[in-house]
Amino acid sequence: MSTNRLSIRIPATAVRELDEVARMDWSGGITLPELLNWINTVVARFRPDGIGGDSRAGAEFTPRAFRHYQTLGCIDEPGKDGKRAIYRFRHYLQGLVIRKLLWENVPSADIARLMEGRTTDQLRRLLLEGVEIIPKSSPEEPHPSRQPEAWKRTTVFPGLEIHLRDDLPKPRRAELEQWLEQIRAAITASFR
Repeated sequence: MSTNRLSIRIPATAVRELDEVARMDWSGGITLPELLNWINTVVARFRPDGIGGDSRAGAEFTPRAFRHYQTLGCIDEPGKDGKRAIYRFRHYLQGLVIRKLLWENVPSADIARLMEGRTTDQLRRLLLEGVEIIPKSSPEEPHPSRQPEAWKRTTVFPGLEIHLRDDLPKPRRAELEQWLEQIRAAITASFR
């Protein structure tokens, strides 16, 4: 189907990250700008070699492009919270699959056909299909279009630090509570 098969390589940590995002509490949904920020952040980190920022596949996913694919039926309509449109994990996954298919030069009509009627599990498989998952990022092979990950280091107490990746989205209240519980469990386990 694709006319230009690019080598897409991601570290195994990216798959774990996708699983973590899937397990997050999406019940409250997120706004379109938040969703596009998440999608564009992932795309910037894992864009394959040979995709320029000025190409159809290299440019950021804009609200206009997102709505175009919604019109084609590739992306589900948003949920509603009163008058506010809200997006969930499935929308995030649909956006990532579309970006991958654009990298592979799949025409929009074919993207619509490929996305039609897919379950969330099928979308995940489509996202990872043909992607080489490597054990970890190799410092010897830096990706030219990717910036190194930046981390924010916060000292909580002497001997206790928290490291947060700069592109980590701001958690909702329920997610923050989950994180705090996981931090509590990790600290407790380290002293057993």
